[in-house]
Amino acid sequence: MEQENSVKKPSALARGSKKSGQWLISHPLGALQILGLILLVVIVMQNLEPTSIDILFWTLVDIPKLLLLLISMVAGALVWELAKRTLLRRKPPAQQ
Repeated sequence: MEQENSVKKPSALARGSKKSGQWLISHPLGALQILGLILLVVIVMQNLEPTSIDILFWTLVDIPKLLLLLISMVAGALVWELAKRTLLRRKPPAQQ
């Protein structure tokens, strides 16, 4: 009889609760944004050393890779957003 009573139930934390995972279910895009932000920070922190870049006739010397990465990410996000808005503005052809 004592052995039956000595079996421990898992803690509430191990069992989870009715609300565990609810934020993730109700905000999947928010979770992806947080994951993307963490990934962005890791990538940027690994690229802090200075570098030089040649753009047509100009040579930019000792620019941190961090700055180049951030500028290219922002430019890519702007191009993506403009393309998305342009494509959404077009109306589909009329059905006959």
